[in-house]
Amino acid sequence: MLKELILSIRAYYMAHQFILQNKLWKWMIIPGIIYTCLFIVGMDYFGQTSSFFIEWIILKTGLKTFVDSLNSDWLGFFITMGSFWLWFTLLLFYFAIFKFIFLVLFSPFFTYLHLRVAAIQQGKEFILNVSTYRRLVIRAIQLSLTNLLWQTVYLIPIVLVCTLPLIGWFTPIFTILMEAYFFGYAMIDYGLATEKQSRIASASYVSEHKGLPIGNGIVFYILHLIPIIGWMTAPFYALIAAHINTQEVKEID
Repeated sequence: MLKELILSIRAYYMAHQFILQNKLWKWMIIPGIIYTCLFIVGMDYFGQTSSFFIEWIILKTGLKTFVDSLNSDWLGFFITMGSFWLWFTLLLFYFAIFKFIFLVLFSPFFTYLHLRVAAIQQGKEFILNVSTYRRLVIRAIQLSLTNLLWQTVYLIPIVLVCTLPLIGWFTPIFTILMEAYFFGYAMIDYGLATEKQSRIASASYVSEHKGLPIGNGIVFYILHLIPIIGWMTAPFYALIAAHINTQEVKEID
């Protein structure tokens, strides 16, 4: 798994080289701007609503009154830390929803871009087959919705656990790894679908190579720490890096 994580990280550098060599950056400008605008608006909305939501929970459960009555600095510290980790976990949960909505809306573009990348890598002339293209888009949408459902199911108990002292402070780590896995899975499936692998075969492949989707998703998240440029390029670099990964692992296997 460690080897696959390293391959995933290296694949982003190779994707950068591939994009420059084949002048694919021009395909990312307008979608990248749209993604960046949606990301800024979405995060601003989360920032305005999340704090009110946490405060509402504390007040409704009577936790604030209970803590004030005990007048304990240590208990207040644990409550403050728990609130922070709850806020951070909710941020990841919100971003997960935003991410999958974006994947659904942009699945036609991602499919088209991936088909171009595959044609370039194979040295073939790019010819768009409408029926194949339509099938791949529908599959990408179905997978994104399925992954969103499963990720939500897994996140609900995580959100509950993150309110517990000490134990809950580690839940964001598991949340990030899980979100990275599901996002990387969606990116890798574009390549497997193009190679006419069934969804069951794709799920089996990703399960056997967990380091690939996790590594792909982690770098995707890290790129969001770079304002504007990182936001504009993150999803598209992730797509091309995932394609490069699947080709590398297939050759090794």
